[in-house]
Amino acid sequence: MDRRHSPAHVAHFERHGWVLIERLLGEAEIDAAHPGLFDLYPRPEAFHAGVADQRSDVFRQGADAPINQGDGPRFRPLQFVGLKEFPHPDQTLNLLALHPAIIAVAEDVLSTRDVRLYQAETFAKYSGVTQYDQPFHADYTNHTMLPPRSDGRWRQAQMFLFLSDVAAAHGATRIVSRELTRDTPVMQLSFPRARVPDEQHAAWEAAAVSAVGPRGSLLIYSADTVHRGTAFSLPSAGRFFFNLAYRVAGADWVGANPWPRKGLSNWTPLVERCSPRQLEALGFPPPGHPYWDAATLAGAAERYPGLDLTPWRDALPAD
Repeated sequence: MDRRHSPAHVAHFERHGWVLIERLLGEAEIDAAHPGLFDLYPRPEAFHAGVADQRSDVFRQGADAPINQGDGPRFRPLQFVGLKEFPHPDQTLNLLALHPAIIAVAEDVLSTRDVRLYQAETFAKYSGVTQYDQPFHADYTNHTMLPPRSDGRWRQAQMFLFLSDVAAAHGATRIVSRELTRDTPVMQLSFPRARVPDEQHAAWEAAAVSAVGPRGSLLIYSADTVHRGTAFSLPSAGRFFFNLAYRVAGADWVGANPWPRKGLSNWTPLVERCSPRQLEALGFPPPGHPYWDAATLAGAAERYPGLDLTPWRDALPAD
């Protein structure tokens, strides 16, 4: 496995509930996925120039509605119109979600090799679309049905893979150390707004860190980590990232995107490009698993004709 992070990164996550790994992926690796990314979204310069583009329209629909108006920190529908679920038509973009270096990080922060990708969405934001300022909150109630254990077992980890350079002016995520929130019950921290006194919010804001870094950086945080989105202060700008989440296999109370419902058009070519390890992270049984026999291998070959099933065939028990 491609380990590019350090033990210090894992220790920071353990202590604070989050860590930012700068340049986990190289700029060239990210830039190679930009053609696929900008098939999904307009580039910032085109968006802000008002170039006619159906992809831009969704970011402007409902801008005058009261639910999207106002300056205070709250959630607004237009904050989320840039989410697009994986898998996408471009496989170079898709495979970033399953990059060996990201799987290696997931293994170490979750303390197991047996990890599963349970959420993957690209996310685009453009300045001027809406007020992106959010209140402090934790994502507990919209990622898992049960509270995280204090000892870290059966943990999950959310990730933002930066697909563009992120400065504070790009509406960078503000994130708070778990050391400042561990004595507050997790239900009081949870979405859509942490239910604590205003002075506590002010103290968190004073202590929070802005997650900034070049493209290829990876922000990792857990479902009980307090954070918030912030407003753009840079005109004519955009911010792009891959919204990912991994969990420990068997933690069926954690979830988001059901991969079997993704159909054939984008899913099949993705599967056919993946390694056995990447497929295992999506939930495929690994070579040697008792699920596999001659019949299931034949069925897999029919559904995924471009997938090399040799590792699975070689691992079948001898007759």
